[in-house]
Amino acid sequence: MSSMLKTNFNDPLTSYTGLPKPEKAIQTFRVENYPGIISAVNQLTYDTVEVVVKYQGDAFIMAQAGQYGTLKVNGIDRARAYSFAKSPHLENKSEVTFFIRFVKGGEMSNWLQQQNRVGEQVIVGGPMGKFSLDTSNKTIVCIAGGSGMTGIKALVEQAAHDLLERDCLFFYGARTQDDLYCLDEMETVARKWHPKHKFTFIPVLSREPEDSNWQGVRGRVTQHLKDQYLDKAQLSVKDIKAFFCGPPGMIDHGLSILKSAGLDNKDMFFDKFEDMSSPAPVINNAKCTLCDECLMVKPIANCIVETGGHTHSKGKTTTQPVMPGLTSGLYYNTLFINSDSCIRCYACVDACPHDAISSSNSTIPNILRQLSETSSTLSS
Repeated sequence: MSSMLKTNFNDPLTSYTGLPKPEKAIQTFRVENYPGIISAVNQLTYDTVEVVVKYQGDAFIMAQAGQYGTLKVNGIDRARAYSFAKSPHLENKSEVTFFIRFVKGGEMSNWLQQQNRVGEQVIVGGPMGKFSLDTSNKTIVCIAGGSGMTGIKALVEQAAHDLLERDCLFFYGARTQDDLYCLDEMETVARKWHPKHKFTFIPVLSREPEDSNWQGVRGRVTQHLKDQYLDKAQLSVKDIKAFFCGPPGMIDHGLSILKSAGLDNKDMFFDKFEDMSSPAPVINNAKCTLCDECLMVKPIANCIVETGGHTHSKGKTTTQPVMPGLTSGLYYNTLFINSDSCIRCYACVDACPHDAISSSNSTIPNILRQLSETSSTLSS
C-alpha cells in the first residue's frame, strides 16, 4: 500500500508504545492489546450492529483510516479481526468503533445475540493493515459490499476531513434496502467533500424485489461499474485508483474487470475479509531473516512461535523447542504459524519486508538448516 492519509498526529511513524521509529520499508505500526469494556451496541440493520469499546485508562490505538484491529471477548478462544468503523478524528476519546455483521453459526455472532453485552470486558488489539488512500490526484473509485462498508467509510470520512482534492465514486453492493446502512454518514461526507471536487455514493442492490419502491441501481455492484462506467467511458482506467473492501468473490470479480479494462495492479488496493475456512499463512524460512516484524504485529500470543525447527509428515507439523546454546541464531531457529491459533488477519503478511509469508507457501518446512544439510549431503 502507498503512503497513508494525513492525520492530526505530529508523526505517524512514532510508535504510541514509545518504541523507536521503525524503518519506513518495514511495518509502520506496532500492535498492542488494550483492555476495555463494551460501552454501546447499536442496531444498524437486522443483521449488523455497531459495537463501541471504551478503553480502560488513557490508552489510545494510533490507527489510521482503513486499518483494522481485533476484538477478544470472554468465552471465545480466538480474537476476531474487524475494520475500524470510523475515521480517527470522529472517535470519542478512548473509544473505538466496530461494525459486526451476524454470521449464521459464527461464535461472535452468537455471543453478541445471547444477551445485552454492554459492560462486558473485552480486549482490543491493533492497529493492523496497510489499507489506505494513495497520494495521487486521480479519481478515487471505491467498491465495497456487505460489511466492507466499514473500511471504505473510514477512508472517505478521512478524505473529506482532509479536504482531499480528488473526485470519489463509492459503489456499495447490498442485497436489499434492508441491508443498507450509513446513508446519513454518506450524505455528510458528500457535504464536507472538497468544494471543487465531487463525492458520489452509488448503492447497488442485487436481490431487491422487483415490485418494491426502489428507484436506484439493481444487479451486481462490480458489473454495474463495468457496464455503466467503464464500457460507456464515464471512467477511464488511466485516471483512477480503485479501492476494494468486502467479500472475496466481489473483490475477485472487480479485480478481473478492472484488469481486463487495463488498470495496472499497482493502482488497485484491497482488503479481503477472510474467515477460519481460509488457509492460514505459512512462513518460508528460507526467506525469513528473523527480523521479528511479524512478531511485532501478531494480535495474539501463540499464533506465531519461535521454534528450534519443525517437521511435516502425513499432514501434521511437529515443532521442536528452542534450546539455548544449541538452537539459537538465524541458522537454527525458525518461525512457525500455528494454523489452529491463527485468526486469518494476515497482519504478518503485510508486515513481512522480505515476502516470506503467504497462504500460498508450501506447508512443508523450508528451513535454512535443512537446506544446508541437504546441500552438504549432495556435495559429498
